[in-house]
Parts: sequence; C-alpha cells; structure tokens
Amino acid sequence: MEPIVETNLLSNALKSYQGPPFRVSLDYSDTKMEFGQGDPVFTIHFHTRPAFIEVVVKGDLGFVEAYMDKHVTVEGDLVAALSLGANPTFSMPGYWWINRVVGRIYTLLNPDDPSNARKNIQEHYDLGNDFYALWLDRNMQYTCAFFANPDQSLEAAQENKMDYICRKLELKQDMSLLELGSGWGGFAIYAAKHYGVKVTAYNVSHAQSVFARQWAEQEGLGDRVTFVEADYREARGEFDRIAVIGMVEHVGEGHYHELAEVVDRHLKDGGLTLWHFISRIYPKPTDPFSAKYIFPGGHIPALSEVLPAIEKKHLMVLDIDNLRLHYARTLLHWRKRYLDHWNEVMDLYGERFARMWDLYLSGSASSFIYGELTLAQVLLVKGRPKNLFINRDPYLHPENVVPRWNY
Repeated sequence: MEPIVETNLLSNALKSYQGPPFRVSLDYSDTKMEFGQGDPVFTIHFHTRPAFIEVVVKGDLGFVEAYMDKHVTVEGDLVAALSLGANPTFSMPGYWWINRVVGRIYTLLNPDDPSNARKNIQEHYDLGNDFYALWLDRNMQYTCAFFANPDQSLEAAQENKMDYICRKLELKQDMSLLELGSGWGGFAIYAAKHYGVKVTAYNVSHAQSVFARQWAEQEGLGDRVTFVEADYREARGEFDRIAVIGMVEHVGEGHYHELAEVVDRHLKDGGLTLWHFISRIYPKPTDPFSAKYIFPGGHIPALSEVLPAIEKKHLMVLDIDNLRLHYARTLLHWRKRYLDHWNEVMDLYGERFARMWDLYLSGSASSFIYGELTLAQVLLVKGRPKNLFINRDPYLHPENVVPRWNY
C-alpha cells in the first residue's frame, strides 16, 4: 500500500526541484519516486517508516543519525545526495527552521570560551594521530590545499598551499613567526625549513602538540620551532608575522574580536598576518550535525562576521582569496583515501563512527561544490602598508621579479 503521507510530503517538498536527478525508495512499502531530469545519480533508501519520520521531525540531524544507524542508506553518489539539504528548491515544511533551532541549541551547549575551548578541540583532534594519518597527506595538512591544476596530487597541492602562504607573508631568514592553531606542526616546520624563520606555535590539542614536537626534533629544527600547548589567548611576545590557518572556525561565534586583539597585540608595526579559514557566503548558524558530532563549539563565519573585528583593530586588508573549489578537490581526495582505509577505521572506532565521518567528509565536499561554503585567505597588515608589491604576481609566480611601491 502506498504511504500517502510520505509521498505527499516529498511531492510538495520537491515540486520545484532543480538539481542532480535522484530517486527516493521507501523500502518498507516498496514505493519509489524520482525527481529531477535524467537518470538518477543516487537513490536514498528509507528502510523503516520511523527513519522517514525522524528526518521530517529532526531535519539534517535526523537524516545523519538515521544514516549512521543504517536506517537510511544512499546508493550512488553520496556527495551529490548531501547537496539536497542545501538546495534552495527543496522546501520540506519547517526543515530550515528545525535545522537552525537544533544547531543553535548544540552551539549554546558548547560555547568556545577559554574554559571550554580545550575540551571542544580535543573532542575532534585527539581522536588519534593514527586515524588522521590514514587519509591526510605526508605533511599532515588538515586544511584546504592549493592545486596548480585539477590533476595535481594531494601531496604536491598541500606543499603548494604552505608555500603560497609563506610567499604572501613574505617570510625571510630569521624572521619571527607566530602561528595560532598549529595542527600537527606541518606549516611551522615547512616555514622554518624552507624560509629559515623562527616559529612559535600555539595549540590546545595534546596529541597534536606531542606529535609536532617530535617531528620538529626529527627534522633538526628543535631550536627554530617551539610548540606551546596553550590557548591562543595565552600567546606571549612580539612577532614579524602571524599565521592563522584553520583556526578561525574554532574561535567561536562572537569571539573574533578576541582573535583580532591577540593578533594586534603580538604583531609588530608593519607586520603581515594571514588568516586562512572556511567561510560562508552569508551568516548562518552552525548545522546541528557539526555542532553535536564533529566540531563542538565551532562556527563557520561569513566574512561579514569576521571583518568588523579586524577593522576595529585597524588591521588593513591587503588581499582576499577565495579557494572554494580547491577545498572541494581537497575533500574529495581525503574521502577517497578515507574509503581506501575503511576497514582500519572500522577496527579503530566501529561502523557507526566510520559512517559518521564518511558523511562529514562527503557533506563538506558537497557544501563546497553545491552549497554556501567558501575558503577565505585574508592577508592583513598592521599600520601603514610600506614597500608593497605593485601587483599579486609574486604570490603565484615567485620566480618573477616584480617592482614595489616606494611610498
């Protein structure tokens, strides 16, 4: 017997749908419905009626939890399937309101104030270095790569990213560099090794800090790179340059002024700082899946949320890059590597966790391809800009000799 409630809901929600063609299979009633033009690129299987109701009642969180528990499965292109929730032509009654309310609740439960920041970070980054090493590149870069061409390897593209940032910061021998949020230490070590700078890096993840210190010693850079296991607000000293890579997302909604104050306090006059972070094309609450399971306390801001904090400290924007599709490619690389090590992930954390992280990587890729996520690189200077390149060419072509403004 055809389930009238479900078919009516889907028909109304998708009556104006424009996007990848797909099929919905209500397996518990042997009912199939198709939407979009062309052959379906994915099929969403609802194995039980309660799973369908859970999605209607709980929005995105209902879908991901039903998927994690195998009450919902996706046959075909999971990345395309996860674009459905962000598609403006999808209009399930109350869906957007539910997502906003549930996401806001979990954000309020995990504020990113100093007393809570360490716990929030450790819930994500202290899962185990072995887990991340399964699918990251050899430099353990967990931020957007920079591809010279779409076919470039992840290893090469991540080195491109690090060098791109070093060139934008105009790093030179024996400069002092402060890094806020150092991950496993890959960028700090790269900058010290290839540009001869002295780096002090702050991170609250214990697992990452231990890994980074050991790595620096192995590279013979223990005297040039110092990893401090502490919150960024505890930074000390004055520096020629400051790098903030993949950190703004963890500062938390409403705390960007604190980051700007820290940067202003520790950056020398005339110094450069680069902020590399995931952003949105407009302000929006954290999605409930990320807030509950992936990045507690985190918030992906729009530039309009970050720039006012920068402006209040009189930090001048010199350059803004949008690497949106570079991050989409990065995530597709990560997901392929992740799936190649599926059995190891299962052995480490079990199937529910494995399915959850596949959703996270796939959903993130989908958001950069189909949705509202971008990757911002914002280059700033403290005080009056001096001796600047006449154009952006040196960022992309370091071999070219480019004149500078002399006033």
